[in-house]
Amino acid sequence: MILAVFMMLLAPLGQARRVDSVTVPNHLTLGHARLVLNGAGVRYYAIFFSVYVGALYLEHPTHQAAVALSESGPSRVAMYFLRGVTASQLRSAWREGFRRNNALAIRKQLGPEIQSFIHLWHPLKDHTQVFLDYLPKQGPRVSVTRVSINGHLAGIFPGSAFHEALLRIWLGPHPPTHALKRRMLGH
Repeated sequence: MILAVFMMLLAPLGQARRVDSVTVPNHLTLGHARLVLNGAGVRYYAIFFSVYVGALYLEHPTHQAAVALSESGPSRVAMYFLRGVTASQLRSAWREGFRRNNALAIRKQLGPEIQSFIHLWHPLKDHTQVFLDYLPKQGPRVSVTRVSINGHLAGIFPGSAFHEALLRIWLGPHPPTHALKRRMLGH
């Protein structure tokens, strides 16, 4: 009986991880898929200021960026903002992330989608939650990346190519910080 009580007390410890001041779930359900926390870390600005906790969820965890980028199943990038950011800061960061991590040909091909994505951002307050969910094609339904801010749908972007270009912002050669990339890859 004592062992059973002890196990019940420890059970919640396996259900979430603490990153900075954010409790990040170890797993979640997206559509009909169970996703596992691949890794999570803090995005710092100028070394001292924590901006957000970024978490990557995949069906099959991996420590390799190339494998995560080629994953065809559903995924989520969760961003838990630790401070407020302006629309200008957000748009600039997204624009720079797409530019630094995607070839010119890809940026041209996805130009309208990238511009729409960049322009949907407005100022975010601290404690804002952003979910970037990829839902792959199932039957006649097209693959989409769904953007939610505090549980409200903010945008939908079709195609797996957009999803991969977006994911490259964190997992490409020039992520916001290499420490965040390593953490999101579970290192």
